[in-house]
Amino acid sequence: MKLSARVLPAAALLAVLLMGGATAAQATTQSDQVQNRVNQVLVEFPGGVQTGPGEVTWNGGETILNIVLEGGLSTFAVGNCATGSMCAYTSTGGAGSKISFTSCTAANSVAPLGSSVRSVANARSSGTAFGYNGSSPVLVIPAGSQVNTSANITRVGC
Repeated sequence: MKLSARVLPAAALLAVLLMGGATAAQATTQSDQVQNRVNQVLVEFPGGVQTGPGEVTWNGGETILNIVLEGGLSTFAVGNCATGSMCAYTSTGGAGSKISFTSCTAANSVAPLGSSVRSVANARSSGTAFGYNGSSPVLVIPAGSQVNTSANITRVGC
């Protein structure tokens, strides 16, 4: 009886330690995958600067890319953008990796996302934003709204 009273707590502690180790290893692998994607973006799209974990910025903050693994959650991508921005997301509902733009006149390419755009948000107080395929508008996003899409979006503008 005394032996089982000591063995069970020790077995439970061992199980917790083993599970915790797997979780830490998994988090490291995900962090490495995000960093690898950041490194790839910096090589493919010159002029960018890594400004945080999974974040690349161009033009002094006019364009910001937040990288999230598929199925992952981000504190930056909750289905809306910072006031005055237009954002493109890799998942519907404003989820997944996000790229943000504050300039209507810049090229605003979504290529750094590395994946298809599945939703676009327009967090400006007025004016319509557009999702373009090349030079053709294929998506209309009214001010203060977010729209899901299956269209091929190559850039965002207004």
